Amino acid sequence: MNVLSIKKLMKTNLSLNMFYVLALSCSVSLLTPAVAADKDFAQEITIKSQRQAADLKNKIASYLDDVSIRQGSISITADIVKVFSRVDKKTGEKNDTYVAKGQPAIFQQTLEDGNLISLQADEITYHPMTYTITISGNAIVKQAGSEVSGSEITYNTLSERLEAKSANNQSVTTVLQPTVLKKQKESHEKSQAEKSAKKEGESIDE
Repeated sequence: MNVLSIKKLMKTNLSLNMFYVLALSCSVSLLTPAVAADKDFAQEITIKSQRQAADLKNKIASYLDDVSIRQGSISITADIVKVFSRVDKKTGEKNDTYVAKGQPAIFQQTLEDGNLISLQADEITYHPMTYTITISGNAIVKQAGSEVSGSEITYNTLSERLEAKSANNQSVTTVLQPTVLKKQKESHEKSQAEKSAKKEGESIDE
């Protein structure tokens, strides 16, 4: 298991003087390790709402009131969702962007180990083709009792890399529960023990 590391980088060329926190582990940053359910991305997307409208010329579909979106174990709930569609002229592939707004709008996914990751904010932008989610405005990511909060958080559902930032010199806040830290330590110690045992076995065979 990779040891969690966090680097804070100040972007001096931005007027808002934003701070970025980049998690460099291969698991959900700042949270317990988990593997994304790859099978979700092969599922069709279903959208339900009380009202629907479409701008056919500009290829924009609007879903209003009690909006629910499902794709496998992935779900989005919001007050309003707009879907912006475009077709790549070279490949002919359809590329949709989902923009959900609510108080809050919520994105959830069940990972393969059974853990649930939840992202909530005033606005969620989801790009299924690139597995990217950006949440902004009171943005919070929760998993296994721990959470990360900031003004904007970007999460990749495939690589499970997360980047959080806050504006106006405010801090990105991370809350880790003691039980989570204990599990991380136990998992790391178990991994080290297994590696040692494997090396000893290889030495005996030689």
